[in-house]
Amino acid sequence: MGVVRRFHSGLLAGRMDLESLRQELDDLDSRLMAIAARRIQVVRRIGELKAGDDRPVFDRTRERDVYVRARDNAAHAGLDPKVGEALLQTLVEAGHGLQEELQPDSEAHRFCIVGGGGRMGTRIKRELEGRGHRVDVIEKDDPFSIAAEADIVMLSVPMARAASVARVIGPYLRSDALLCDVNSLKSEVCAAMAASHSGEILGLHPMFGPSVHTFRRQKVVICKVRPGPLGGWLVAELGRLGMERIEASPEEHDRMMANVQVLTHFSTLVMGDALRRTGVGVRRSLEFTSPIYRLELAFVGRLFAQNPDLYAEIEMSNPHGESVRAGFREAAEELTAILAAGDREAFRARFAEVSAHFEGFDAEAMRLSDLLIDTLAARP
Repeated sequence: MGVVRRFHSGLLAGRMDLESLRQELDDLDSRLMAIAARRIQVVRRIGELKAGDDRPVFDRTRERDVYVRARDNAAHAGLDPKVGEALLQTLVEAGHGLQEELQPDSEAHRFCIVGGGGRMGTRIKRELEGRGHRVDVIEKDDPFSIAAEADIVMLSVPMARAASVARVIGPYLRSDALLCDVNSLKSEVCAAMAASHSGEILGLHPMFGPSVHTFRRQKVVICKVRPGPLGGWLVAELGRLGMERIEASPEEHDRMMANVQVLTHFSTLVMGDALRRTGVGVRRSLEFTSPIYRLELAFVGRLFAQNPDLYAEIEMSNPHGESVRAGFREAAEELTAILAAGDREAFRARFAEVSAHFEGFDAEAMRLSDLLIDTLAARP
């Protein structure tokens, strides 16, 4: 009987310990919620201070600092840094959503989007209408006179037509109207807009596609060709939508796009064709894949699932494109020669040169790629 009594006593004590630990967890959860609510209250106060000025909802530098501190604080507390960052990401997202809600109603303007029936035009139209603006659309057979009443006319036509459309539409616009575009090259179209229209001119390049679920955190390049009050207002409105705004001249923009678009897309196009030439099926290769290969293959597959004319325009229209493609070919040929010769010292030297070029970005590159790898590894 003594053994049985001790057994039941131990069981009862174990249950009591379990219940007390669960109660402690419940108490901790309540305290966590109270702290999270307090953080949201502070975010609300910050949002109220920012509402109505030119500061965007999203500040990339500030957010990076928050996540660095979250990882450091988590590690200091004996917690996995990834858990600490994930907790802060959830709270930061909630804070951004709140700050978007606090944005004041914008002064309503009348827009006209030329090519507004396309995917990007439709996406921009939805965002503008969500902010209370009236948006008219001109498609291929519609008269340009529709734009005569608009405060802001935006060109969202294929890049090959942008400059010619800009030259024709200018005379239809009010002298105090803003003429802008959303093409991925700027020098030619900005010059055409400036020659065609005497009022404000702004070049815009959204660095994202129409499939994004939100404009928050998305980058837009802004070329202030002939600035004025409407252009200043539109730039501020993009910030209120949470976009990260980067200013550049049309010439600098096009030189940068040679690296950001022409070179990277050329590399992806070559990779896709090279994979095709191996004769190995994509599905079969995925059975052997590492997360990095799967990620790279996703970028290749994504490009070839889209409109080839878009990438033809990017590759063929940029005046700086051939120089970066020539650099790609030279780099490939030199590396091929090093590998064919089995020259390990030359390989190490070339590797070191490229590594030095990426110095300062290497830590972020590892962190970002680890995050993507972890995400991919968790998917079936």
